[in-house]
Amino acid sequence: MGRNRQRRASNWRLIAVLVAAVFVVVSISAVLIGRTFLNKIDNDNFVETVPEEYNVPTESLIHDIPQEAGVTNILLLGVDNRDKTVESVQERSDSMIILTIDERNKKFKLTSLQRDMMVYFPGSDNLHKLNSANAEGGPLLAMRVINDTFRLNIDQYVVVNMLGMEQIIDLLGGVTVDVSTDEMKALNAELAMINLTFKNTEPAVVLKSTGIQLLDGRQAVTYARIRQNDDDYHRMSRQREVLQAMFNSFMKADLATKTQVLNAGLPLITTNITDDEIVKMGVDILPMMNATLDQLQIPITGDFREYSGAIWMNLCDYNAMIPKLQQFMYGKTYEFDPVREIPGAPNSSIALPASFEKKVLETAKPDESVDPALTQTDPTASTETTAAAN
Repeated sequence: MGRNRQRRASNWRLIAVLVAAVFVVVSISAVLIGRTFLNKIDNDNFVETVPEEYNVPTESLIHDIPQEAGVTNILLLGVDNRDKTVESVQERSDSMIILTIDERNKKFKLTSLQRDMMVYFPGSDNLHKLNSANAEGGPLLAMRVINDTFRLNIDQYVVVNMLGMEQIIDLLGGVTVDVSTDEMKALNAELAMINLTFKNTEPAVVLKSTGIQLLDGRQAVTYARIRQNDDDYHRMSRQREVLQAMFNSFMKADLATKTQVLNAGLPLITTNITDDEIVKMGVDILPMMNATLDQLQIPITGDFREYSGAIWMNLCDYNAMIPKLQQFMYGKTYEFDPVREIPGAPNSSIALPASFEKKVLETAKPDESVDPALTQTDPTASTETTAAAN
């Protein structure tokens, strides 16, 4: 029971990323409606700092980091704090997506980053979960860690607060998704719990059928949170499904609805993208309003190993994934300087030491590596399996 409560509490974070990519595009398209909407976005009050221990010089590389004219990458982070204060952005970001705007091919691309991937922080020999970077040093450290891990050059971010997600989806008239039998059972069970927990709100209506159907805000949020009946990879797929549906609903909405959504959604955003940059971006991508939305999930099948014990981790072969990520983002691959190997990952020359789990637990920062929802009863039991990312 305690484990399920932890999962329910943790999973509220996960829906945040659904609006992240949508409202990057929405904020850009705001220039089409009126520049006054840009004042609703928080892009000048948050003081960005990186802890001194991680603020080290960048590596000296032989090969240049990929850069292509017409291709822009933006890091999207979803956090769970429902307070509007900008200080709340520096929290564990269980939802992380790289939005690629490919003007050349008129495509938006979403790369989902799994939170349990073990990574090195700059200047550190200790491994940490990727989702802890934002909690440790805010969006600047999160970008630095992702850039160092995947040989990227992301310098723009958007952080989205959880506040009002249900309302935004309701303003869009709901979203259409395909619900399986197992998903319906899990969704209805969660809705029943929500009805008991939030007695001062309108009770959520349980689903009575499976298949393609229109979900309201609370149903859609709950659908994207489901994890109990499968795993984190299926949950990420559901997040992207709802994201695609929200994007479609917004693009089809009339001007009055777009205005309502902008008023409700833009205050949830904190970003380092300036108003002028947003305006320019809006002009540049205006011809892309009917662009397609491609998706990739990291880690990639065959390039990682799950480690399950007192802590749940993904041990990744990043050097194998980097060319695949380059191909997805840029349509071609580039030479790159290899990144540090993760012990125990596929193709790693570094064996997984017997003390690995103990060391990770000892060096874990507050609110990061240990996920109580995934802690086993017997902390000495551990297994390694090769997982397939769906």
